[in-house]
Amino acid sequence: MITGKKRRILGSVSLHHACNDASTVVLPSIFPLLCTQGLLIHSYSDIGTTNLVGLVTAVIFQAFVGHFARTRHSRYYLAVDALLVGTSLILMTKATSYWMLVLFFIGVRMGTSIYHPVGISWISHVFAGKNLNRAMGFQSAFGNIGVLLAFASTGFLAEHFGWQAPLYMWGMINLSAVAIGLYLSRNPYEKSEIAQQIEEEKEPVSWIRAFHGIKSFIPMMVLGGLAWGITINYAPSLLNHRLGVPMSITGIIMGCWMSAGTFSAFSYGRISAILGRSRTLVYAYIAIAVVAVIFGLGRNVPVTIAAFAVFGIALFATYPAILSFIGSSVDPKNRTAAFSLASNVMIIGNSIFSFISGRLSDSFGINAPFLLLGVMTLLVLAYLVTMIRTGRISADGCRIARRAEPHLYRREFTA
Repeated sequence: MITGKKRRILGSVSLHHACNDASTVVLPSIFPLLCTQGLLIHSYSDIGTTNLVGLVTAVIFQAFVGHFARTRHSRYYLAVDALLVGTSLILMTKATSYWMLVLFFIGVRMGTSIYHPVGISWISHVFAGKNLNRAMGFQSAFGNIGVLLAFASTGFLAEHFGWQAPLYMWGMINLSAVAIGLYLSRNPYEKSEIAQQIEEEKEPVSWIRAFHGIKSFIPMMVLGGLAWGITINYAPSLLNHRLGVPMSITGIIMGCWMSAGTFSAFSYGRISAILGRSRTLVYAYIAIAVVAVIFGLGRNVPVTIAAFAVFGIALFATYPAILSFIGSSVDPKNRTAAFSLASNVMIIGNSIFSFISGRLSDSFGINAPFLLLGVMTLLVLAYLVTMIRTGRISADGCRIARRAEPHLYRREFTA
């Protein structure tokens, strides 16, 4: 049973996830306009470089947050997230050079680095069992809704009012989320709960144990970051430059991708109850590999649009599945560190492969990153099947698993 207080916490976390993820795609959504018109961005390599700078910023800042953040202060960390992101987006509208744009992008990445280790750890702390799957899917869906709204609005605003308009609008939305989030998450704990948390915090965070809890899922997390980064940064250019789709329609297509993903995330609790986490991942990776080939080789716009819908359903089922695995496999006192590590792995996959994809696009065409996505998905699928068969990842009802006892080091935490 999810109580009213837990609903408010989930609402606050979900609001911040929506603003956080929307803010990460506003700038990439206007990359085609900036590049085509020679405004600040002059090549695909500039896009890759921007994301690589974001990688360095996020990895350093997220590790800092993961080590020092405390669960009882989560609402304030999330408020700082929205404040920093909102301010940086508004300042970005004043950029007059590429490196000034990068400087304010660093501010955005510092702010967005707070959400995943803090927000998702908070969800894992408050919810357990089946409610964890439901809550993880719910907050994930709101992240998708934020991206959907960003896609739906950014192309139109940039085309009709200039490239600064969407940055300013989402900056103001983030600043509004500071007050709304604090109000929703008011009085999150009883005095006895706070005393218990303070006692637990006397034990230092163990990064080694946190890493031990997530290491089996690293290839899937890298793929999750890679798929997100390639799609966000290069799908608009694929549609606009290779397929000739207008910018306003490109935004709608990306919105359809995110709508399908939102439906998938909202449905994850039911999907996982039917298929289990492992089988959900296996089926999703098969679908991603197929649509990646369509993106890389196809030129038919209707088929590509249909493929984006399938891609959304498949990709966004993988995120709550992976995070639920981690949330139930890591000692509660190390969860913030574990989710910091997990998010950093995704960011590394995102930024490094986005950087590589920029070079590939300049050399071989804008479709090259999607062929890379297909190859990487097949490799991760092979790894996942092997790990399930050997019992290193919970079979969770998956038929491809052999009859083997789980490895002794696997431990499920439901606190």
